[in-house]
Amino acid sequence: MKYVLAIFSLIIISTGVFAQFGYKNSLETKEGIEIKYKVVHEKFFDNKSPVQLRLKLKNTNDYSVNLNFEIEYQIDFTKKYQSGEITLEIPRKSAKTGKMHGLVFEINSTDKNVFDSDDAEWIFTIFEVERLKELEN
Repeated sequence: MKYVLAIFSLIIISTGVFAQFGYKNSLETKEGIEIKYKVVHEKFFDNKSPVQLRLKLKNTNDYSVNLNFEIEYQIDFTKKYQSGEITLEIPRKSAKTGKMHGLVFEINSTDKNVFDSDDAEWIFTIFEVERLKELEN
């Protein structure tokens, strides 16, 4: 009986942990760049920790690109945050994600569902994709 309870607990815990890692929300692909995102708490087990917007940018092109972008979020038509311009090189057929590549933007809220309302949104104010020339071997 102990083993059944332990396995059942492990399954429930792992489901919650793996749900944190998925980039389930997506935007329209722009110039071969797939844009996925998630809104999560900074600390997984702390629901009072600040909320973060984490991006996953995947280059589906057959060539490397240099991506220049800026994001902004607004609540009630008032600008709350602007990231400043960010430049990122993404090799062909690869992705850059979340914390590992600095694609994390803190939201001044502890409500994970902040963007579910019509009063709040985040947008790209700049999104420029430049094809990089490949070096000949």
